[in-house]
Amino acid sequence: MNWNTQILIDFQQGKLDLLYRNVYPGLILYAIKYLGEESEFLAEDCVQNAIFSAWERRNKFDSVYTFKAFLYMAIKNDIISIHRKNSARERYVRELEDVSCFANSVIDQEAQTLLYSAIEELPEKARIVFEMSFMEGLKNVEIAEKLGLSDSSVKKYKATALDFLRKKLEPSLFLFLFSGL
Repeated sequence: MNWNTQILIDFQQGKLDLLYRNVYPGLILYAIKYLGEESEFLAEDCVQNAIFSAWERRNKFDSVYTFKAFLYMAIKNDIISIHRKNSARERYVRELEDVSCFANSVIDQEAQTLLYSAIEELPEKARIVFEMSFMEGLKNVEIAEKLGLSDSSVKKYKATALDFLRKKLEPSLFLFLFSGL
């Protein structure tokens, strides 16, 4: 009797030493080959599942070849199932990201529309100072220079504009738009 046959006989009798010493390492390598080296724990789970499944059918194996073939097929099926689940999960995440991006885009557009509408209602000087400061990114000194105003006047117009927008826009929208200030 060769050692392969002895592995099956021992397995059917509940002795797992030969299986773990001689077959287990090859099963692990097989699983890692299809799962990737970073998935060693997952590979071990697949092999353990296959051995458990074989244990439940231990008296149905008529040869060591059907026994080993069963182990490899069980591992392969487990790996296919894992890849399907991962693929479905990745597809679901991508769909959620797409929906989230679209929703954020719609919210951004609505927020911008409300902001621009409120900016149009600002008094003229406050609107001009606001646009130069927040939309063009100019500093108070540069705005004062371009408009022939004092630095304190520019600050006053900016404060007027922000106060007006704070009252005009909902508090949450105002915070959303101006949280970086």
